[in-house]
Amino acid sequence: MKTKITRPNLILLLLFSTLSFAQSQKYGDIDYNKAINISGKQRMLSQKMSKAYLLMSQGIENDKIKKELNSSKFIFEKQLEILKENAGSSSTKLYLKEVYKIWGEFKAIISKDATENLALKIMELNTDLLKNCHQVVLSIERSSNYNNKFFENNDQELINTINVSGKQRMLSQRMCLYFAAINAYPKNKSAYKTILKGVFDEFSSVIGDLLISSFNTTEIEEEIGVIMALWEQYQSNKGAFLDADFKLIDVYNVTNDMTTSFNKITGLYELVSKKK
Repeated sequence: MKTKITRPNLILLLLFSTLSFAQSQKYGDIDYNKAINISGKQRMLSQKMSKAYLLMSQGIENDKIKKELNSSKFIFEKQLEILKENAGSSSTKLYLKEVYKIWGEFKAIISKDATENLALKIMELNTDLLKNCHQVVLSIERSSNYNNKFFENNDQELINTINVSGKQRMLSQRMCLYFAAINAYPKNKSAYKTILKGVFDEFSSVIGDLLISSFNTTEIEEEIGVIMALWEQYQSNKGAFLDADFKLIDVYNVTNDMTTSFNKITGLYELVSKKK
């Protein structure tokens, strides 16, 4: 017996299909662009907390650094919950599970009074936390690419640009972390200097790539100009920077300023996606 589809039923079917398609363009209740931004920010926070804890272990315990650590810890945990609640793919859920596992150990350490030995454990742990946070970003990006490839006007390149721009926030903080670690742990200078060089080179090359992005607005270009002006002093004295031969307080302030600027730029790229 054939089922006859009446006009009201057809309308309901089309409406359901439209809603299903719309949902597939999102990460749970969040737009993919927003999800990429949020998950990308987790990478930065992992490095910001590590940096703050290391500085505190060196006896630098002003209110600004304490606030950085406490606020970053709160935001990281809250955003982790949001990402977990909205996760759809098994891949994303798996990487989030790994993040939770490392975060438990990481949080337990940074909740204690900072000592050189505990900060050294954070230096050993922070990269694993970062790598798994990065895998969450990539997993969400892959889901976006798969789910949105059926839709016209989807621009996966813009989603990738949001990811890359957001990663610069992390690189800014990671730079300061390993700059400070070179002086804090002289025995590990060679290993830390190698990491610092890799971060330095990636950060520098991506600035040029973003400068010529087709998604740039006047406001984005102006903000990139601000970053380039800050960055020039280190770029023109790369050798001295890699030897940690700058004042730590200056590097701390400049890398925080660059993080703030790239956070703004990433948000602006997200706005571009909403206007497309």
